[in-house]
Amino acid sequence: MMLTFEQLHEIVRKPKTEEEKRLLARCYKEGLKNGWASGKYDRLDGNFLVEEDRLNKNSISFVDTQKGLIEFFKQGNWCLGTGIIYKNLFFMEQTNGGSEWAIYYIKKDEIKKFESYSIKMVLDRKSGRAEFLKDLKKMLDGTY
Repeated sequence: MMLTFEQLHEIVRKPKTEEEKRLLARCYKEGLKNGWASGKYDRLDGNFLVEEDRLNKNSISFVDTQKGLIEFFKQGNWCLGTGIIYKNLFFMEQTNGGSEWAIYYIKKDEIKKFESYSIKMVLDRKSGRAEFLKDLKKMLDGTY
């Protein structure tokens, strides 16, 4: 089931505190190193991109609940550079609508990419929710 615009905006939110604003800025800076999400590779291929077509500060949001995170990812077809911060993880769409998410582990002093994950493909499997939750626990623990 597709989420309505209103339902989606009950799941994702913009930063509420100065600390969250700083975290968003750190994730944005780290995400720009990704050649796909930043649009670097498209520009090298001669494709024209405007800021809204790639990772930008407005394309990153927060999700507060595990249920909300799953609903967000099940929606699918996210734009290149869409970013979600959930607890100590930063997920960033690195293909346009392809559901290939770069996953970054957030520590106090660094943000480090550690995985690329086809989230919607996993969630669409019969046992996908359980598989994703198992992987998510490992990601949150830094043991994935």
